[in-house]
Amino acid sequence: MTSVNNTDVEVDNEQFLKLCDRLSAYLLETRKRNLARALMGDDEFSNGMVGEDFTSFEQDLTRGLQLTPYDQLRIQSRVRNILRPSNS
Repeated sequence: MTSVNNTDVEVDNEQFLKLCDRLSAYLLETRKRNLARALMGDDEFSNGMVGEDFTSFEQDLTRGLQLTPYDQLRIQSRVRNILRPSNS
């Protein structure tokens, strides 16, 4: 078993990586959806721009969007807090 060491926390590396991946994917999808909704607008021209398929609009608009290194550090910090034993 490999471990990730922090000054206060030692966690299972596989569990740490899986949880980081899940939270990263969730944050990225949430940002994409929110960005697409914000740019879609609610005026009469929005329907013509978006069409009937919001999912395609969202994917086309946000292709290449990535999390920043700061986002990744924050996610890792939260995962360490989540995995921290409750008795410490």
